[in-house]
Formats: sequence, structure tokens, C-alpha cells
Amino acid sequence: MEYNLSFPTANKNISCQGVIRTCNEDFFVEEMMDVSLADEGEHVWLFVEKRGENTDFIARKIAKHAGVREMDIGLSGLKDRHAVTRQWFSVYLGNNPEPEWAQLNDENLQVLSYQRHSHKLRRGQHYANRFVLRIRDIKGDLALLEQSLEAVSRRGFPNYFGEQRFGRNGANVNKAVAMFKREIKATKSKRGFYLSAARSFLFNRVLAERIENSSWLDRPSAGPLYGELPRDFVDQIFEDRDPEGYVGCSQLERSIFEQYPDITKGLYANRLKMEERPLAAIPQEMTWTLLENVLDVGFLLPTGSFATSLLNEVVNYSVFERTYPSE
Repeated sequence: MEYNLSFPTANKNISCQGVIRTCNEDFFVEEMMDVSLADEGEHVWLFVEKRGENTDFIARKIAKHAGVREMDIGLSGLKDRHAVTRQWFSVYLGNNPEPEWAQLNDENLQVLSYQRHSHKLRRGQHYANRFVLRIRDIKGDLALLEQSLEAVSRRGFPNYFGEQRFGRNGANVNKAVAMFKREIKATKSKRGFYLSAARSFLFNRVLAERIENSSWLDRPSAGPLYGELPRDFVDQIFEDRDPEGYVGCSQLERSIFEQYPDITKGLYANRLKMEERPLAAIPQEMTWTLLENVLDVGFLLPTGSFATSLLNEVVNYSVFERTYPSE
């Protein structure tokens, strides 16, 4: 089955085109975290800056340098590879001596600070991400571009999961379905990616329908991250448990879920719990400047929201095509 990963924008008057990620410095992300480090405990928290590397690679590099297992490394969020990112890692050392962290520094990795902590860093522990993006080769109606930026800063944008969630050409959704059908096996980490991609796809389809009927900004404005409701809640409210897991969903949501039984049955079988996600995200501290044909945009987004989903409401962007030497 083909899974359509083209989702409508709320802004029907996008007037400009541009190119992102021409170089790593064009896409800057920094995790924002309220953290109190007492400089004691069995964990060391590192705040690092990486360039052109993915988060898992850096985590393995830190583990090797510290002489610990990869499972002893904690992180709050996965960050883009083709970017400059600042993010937190934790390292469980126990009573082992602390390595020389400065020895990790190279052209692609800098340890900015470190301190002891009593707990491991957990996923999603940071409260926001700060972005500074550069879009080059801007072409089109600049007056409409200004209006689009103003609208996004004021009302927000559709809180779609970005294309990064779905893998190249949406491969993660197809692999999720193949995993559900036992056509492929997946490691624990890959399984998490595939389950997340499948749930994100369903959420995006619901949000897309809400955009088409102009209800995405209605209050309350939240959409489902598909799964089953807690048994005690279902038993209290409903007489019968729905074997497909649709109980508690709106008619619109159910009509969409019924189109993708391979995904809904697979998620339900994996015992994921129903959760909610805001349909709209509102950027904080949003600023922009346009000089000649270069647009610079800065903003804060809550954890889990995608900068590319904001950009989709402003400019028709393409990603700079990188070429790599053959090996």
C-alpha cells in the first residue's frame, strides 16, 4: 500500500521558494533545559556542540571515550545530522574516574560544559528547542512572504511531524507495516522508530483532514497519537471494549483510522497507549530578517515540534543536494 506523505498546508498563499541546509551552519538547533547540576552523583552531564554528525554516532563516541556501555549514555532528543546542534548527554560512570572530556574535541564535536548529576538524562527532558535557520536563494513575492511570517508568529502553524520522522521516501512507515506482518525483524531501537513513524503518520493524516475542513485551530485543539485507552477508563465509560482500538475517537478520526487497518491493528497489538498531541504549535521569540535573497529566521519551539513544519507554512523549500565521493 502507498502511504501519502504529502500533507496540505494551512497557508494557501505561499509565494516564495528557497533552499535550506546549504551548509551545516544554515540549520542551528539548541536544546533548552532547566537543569540544576549539584556537581555530585554517578552521572556526568555533557553539553556539546556537534556539526554534521547524527546523535547516535556522538553517543557511541562518548561511550567509547568514557569506557562505558552505550546503554549508559542518556540523551534528551535526537538532532539533525546536517546541522550545528547543541544538546545534552549523560554518562553513567559510577565510581569510575572521570575521563578527560576535552580529548573528545575535534572539528565536528566540542564539549561546551560538563558536571556531575545524580540521575540519567531521559528522553524529552528538555522543554524547548531554539532554532536559527537560513533559507537561501529566496525568490517570489516578498510582501506575501512577510505576511506569512507574521501569520505564523501570531497564530502558529500545523504541528505536523516532519519528514525526518518517516525516513527516506517514507521508508519507516512501510517498515512498520512489514514488522507488524512479521515480514522483517527489528532491533529494539529500530522498532521504536517504526512504531513512532506509524503513529506519526496517522496523526498527520488526522491533522491534514482538520486543515481541509478548517478546524485545526478549534479549541480544544488536539489530535490522537493512536493506541488503546487505559482499561479502567474504558470500563468506566464504555460498556464494550472496541477490538480495533477506536473507542473514544471522533467520527473524523475513526474514518481515517479505518483506512489504514494494517497500521492501527499493528499499533494496537503492540499495546501503545492513546495519547494526545496539539494540532497547532506557536513559536516563541520568533524573529526574521530578509537581506537580498537570504532569509534568516529564529524561534523557540516546544519539544516534539518540527522546524520544517513551520517552514512549510512560509516558503516552498528544497533541501540542498549533497554529493558524496564514491568509496
